[in-house]
Amino acid sequence: MNAKHMWICLFLVFYSAQSPCTACTWITSGEYRIKSKESLSQLQEMGGEFSQVYITFPFKVYATIMTTKADDQVKFLAEVTEQISELFNADLDAVKWKEQALDHFLSILKGRQLKELKNCVSVQKEYYSPTCPCRNYSADSWEQIRRLVRSHLMRMDIIASNLKSAMDSQVKSNLFI
Repeated sequence: MNAKHMWICLFLVFYSAQSPCTACTWITSGEYRIKSKESLSQLQEMGGEFSQVYITFPFKVYATIMTTKADDQVKFLAEVTEQISELFNADLDAVKWKEQALDHFLSILKGRQLKELKNCVSVQKEYYSPTCPCRNYSADSWEQIRRLVRSHLMRMDIIASNLKSAMDSQVKSNLFI
């Protein structure tokens, strides 16, 4: 192996040791959190006050995902974002949400968050059916769904924040090795 190839190999080894998840500078730079806050704001704006009806939330799923590898957490964020996008692409005639806020909410989710998360994922897996049987729900049902989606987005923001901290710590520790 000549010197040029050796330096290229060393560079690639050093670079790969610093990035546990490919193309995730979008998360570590804080861009995910910015878009997450924006999507939560649009979710609030499109319908006003949230329903106060209690719906069970999968806290155990989120607690489990917090203990997994960074790649798995990013895959989870991408999958949940995709499922939320598909859910809100359903027939929403029963609800009287502000259409402009809904469109902006979906453009943030699909146009930026999902696209960037998929760039972070090395191999995309399908965990759910790609079709959504979400048709002809009542306005009250959609309000409950909107409230639950808010909870999911808030928990996903926590995962991304913890992921960013873990990745920042790993990069710093690699720099001092």
